[in-house]
Amino acid sequence: SLELGPRNPSWPGPRSRVGSATAFGADMALFCSAARLKRMTRRLDPSKTWQSFRDAKIINPFAEYQWISQPYPEYNMPKVAPDAKPHRSIRALSHQDEKGWHHVIDAKGRDVGKLAALVSRLLQGKHRADFVANKIVGDSVIVVNAINVFFPGHTWDTKIYRFYRNRFTDPRGPKVITATRLMMINPSIILSRAVKGMLPKNLLRNNWLRKFYCYPGAIHPHWGVPQVYLPVEKRPEVIANAFSIEQPVQPNL
Repeated sequence: SLELGPRNPSWPGPRSRVGSATAFGADMALFCSAARLKRMTRRLDPSKTWQSFRDAKIINPFAEYQWISQPYPEYNMPKVAPDAKPHRSIRALSHQDEKGWHHVIDAKGRDVGKLAALVSRLLQGKHRADFVANKIVGDSVIVVNAINVFFPGHTWDTKIYRFYRNRFTDPRGPKVITATRLMMINPSIILSRAVKGMLPKNLLRNNWLRKFYCYPGAIHPHWGVPQVYLPVEKRPEVIANAFSIEQPVQPNL
């Protein structure tokens, strides 16, 4: 027969082992809750939120915009060549030829929504006295400097665009990208999609969009249509005489 030795007094026993297991379970639950709380805190921590160029800023919950974003850093934005002649922008102009009216608009610093609303009205011809809702009577619109359009606040980081795909092209669903990424792909598509969304959804929309031209740069290639950027004319500087010599008036004798 198997004879057991004397009981070890240091052995905790079955009851103590159950108690240690319970304490271990409580410690694990506390650790899991702490880890879960840390993950939630990281998700809600403003400094951990993905922002433009990883410039984490402290978020004020009472502010209108939590942070200010931009599509490109300043060193990647287009600049004027050092050897270029000085030019100035007249912001907008209208030109009429045998093809009709052309409106050239400088989009630098313009709000995307307000500019798209203006462009949609010009394309539909709602500013004309002969406006007809079911006919193409609008004017052509040329927008330059589309790379410098304006979105307020953190819209560049939070606004998303969905490009829907079917199961034959891609079964993963719609392609969702942010405005910053879309601007990096094509700087003109931001304003183009805004204008397309503000036009009526009917069979005339494609014909209206054919009269809309959007360019990221400051110069458009349309022959015969004047540019919105003009060279600065140096006016002759008029320097007044420091001294004026007046001849004495001869009295009538």
